[in-house]
Amino acid sequence: MGERTLRLASHLREYLLLYVLLDIVVAIPIGYHYAWFFKAHIQQVKMLILSLAVATLYPSMIQLRAEKMGSELRVKVWETTIGLLLVFLVAPLVAMFAAGYIGHREVGIGFVAANAVPASSASIAYVMLAEGNVELATVLAILSIIGAVVAAPLYVGFYATSVSVSIPVSLLAESVTIALVTPFILGQLTRYYMVKRRARILLKSKEVEMPCKNIPFVDGIEDFISRLEDAVECIEGRISRSLKPYLSLATMLFMLILIFMLIANKAGLLVKKPVIAADIIGAQLVVYGIVISLLLALSKAIRMRYEDHMGIVFIAMTKNESVAAAMAVMAIGPAAALPAALVPAIQPVIAIAYIAAAPLIHRILKHSNGS
Repeated sequence: MGERTLRLASHLREYLLLYVLLDIVVAIPIGYHYAWFFKAHIQQVKMLILSLAVATLYPSMIQLRAEKMGSELRVKVWETTIGLLLVFLVAPLVAMFAAGYIGHREVGIGFVAANAVPASSASIAYVMLAEGNVELATVLAILSIIGAVVAAPLYVGFYATSVSVSIPVSLLAESVTIALVTPFILGQLTRYYMVKRRARILLKSKEVEMPCKNIPFVDGIEDFISRLEDAVECIEGRISRSLKPYLSLATMLFMLILIFMLIANKAGLLVKKPVIAADIIGAQLVVYGIVISLLLALSKAIRMRYEDHMGIVFIAMTKNESVAAAMAVMAIGPAAALPAALVPAIQPVIAIAYIAAAPLIHRILKHSNGS
């Protein structure tokens, strides 16, 4: 069972973009043909989408190491500040500008939501592939989750008002809380019981291999405590790695089902106005272009290390669209969920392209460091 799960998770991760595109292609004709079903079961579809959004988020929240925030915040002050500015100021403001060129008000509001939500579950994986600073990325991911509870409803509410659409900010805040805070709390509680607590139990048992338990003779209590903490972290790492294929598989499967439901629910609009899809994709590419260009300029200006740059860029670019989907169905309208369904088809392409450009990024930042 474990080997098959590992192979399936690896397969889906490798061909995720293809499956997302296939998901969209299949969802459009099915949704268009069964439009009567979605109209007749509006509330049930809404609750299913919300449940899928929470289910998509939950596995990734188990993997977040919230306990690692303190040290990285103290050491990487400038890098953390730049990352937060990109996440909470640049991306949403550029999205508000670009949304004005989307030929549908409700879809435009959804586009702002799609860029005001926190980092995606795949962000840390992209950072790892790019050999970036995973600790910095984790800190930014957690801060983006905390900040989005306030920032996302405010940005979406402000933009909605600017295009003469009335959406109560309280309803937007409620949707973000349900879709984001609930899985975050549940994920961290699960992490405590499945990883941290189990690691301490295993440390006392005979089930752990010696590399994690081998604490040699030391000179003082402080050194002993430090080595004991290292042993616990070693075991936690092993447990996390053993859980990762299952959590990744669950996230990808729930995401594919969610995208299918979002597209099928508004297939009629896409069939009648296919240019909307092009508007969303074009606007999203504008957001990516500005975020990347600004980060490169700032990285050169403060002589940022390549690893830190990569730790920031994927957190600033890749968003957790399941939160935007929940906001759309709960507070805005079903058409507003289209960006949340289409953006995941773009994110992997841009992220993988940026990873492929790593040698060029290395040269740019080495030049800025004078080396």
